[in-house]
Amino acid sequence: MVYPAGHFLLAAVPLTVYTVARWRRLPSGPVVLLLLVATQLPDVIDKPLAWTFAILPSGRMLAHSLVVSLPVLTVVVLLAAHRGYGQYGMVFSAGYLSHIAGDFYPIARLGMEYYFFPNLFWPLLAANPDRTPSFAAHSPDSLLSLAVPLIVFGVAVSYSLVTVYRSDKRVTVEIPLR
Repeated sequence: MVYPAGHFLLAAVPLTVYTVARWRRLPSGPVVLLLLVATQLPDVIDKPLAWTFAILPSGRMLAHSLVVSLPVLTVVVLLAAHRGYGQYGMVFSAGYLSHIAGDFYPIARLGMEYYFFPNLFWPLLAANPDRTPSFAAHSPDSLLSLAVPLIVFGVAVSYSLVTVYRSDKRVTVEIPLR
């Protein structure tokens, strides 16, 4: 199981290496923020639906399914490209898919014997339920174990905010008064 900071780093490290190697600069703040959201989204969708509301039998099912996510991500990329934001659509999709890879990496070793294998192809295959379906069962053992995720997310969000603030582009929002 990969935890939130691990999901983010699994996508952010290769993106950073690629960006530095290709353009000799770090990824922009908006890209880092988009990646942060994309790498957490499958869990933000599935875990509450399974563990809080008992709508799904597993916290790795609906948003973790390739059968569901690939068509949705394809639409996201096409819409983003149509509006001139194709690179953002690709970054979002890569971050989202890296989350799924991080959760299902045991398939490389266990193949179809991996307990959650069917969940990757739900609804074509019946999903296996979580063995411990609660946030409490997956909570950290100590406050110290929260330090790394908090530091990782704090650095990512701080970097994003600083780079957006320092950019030369000034964003104005007009609110029509009628």
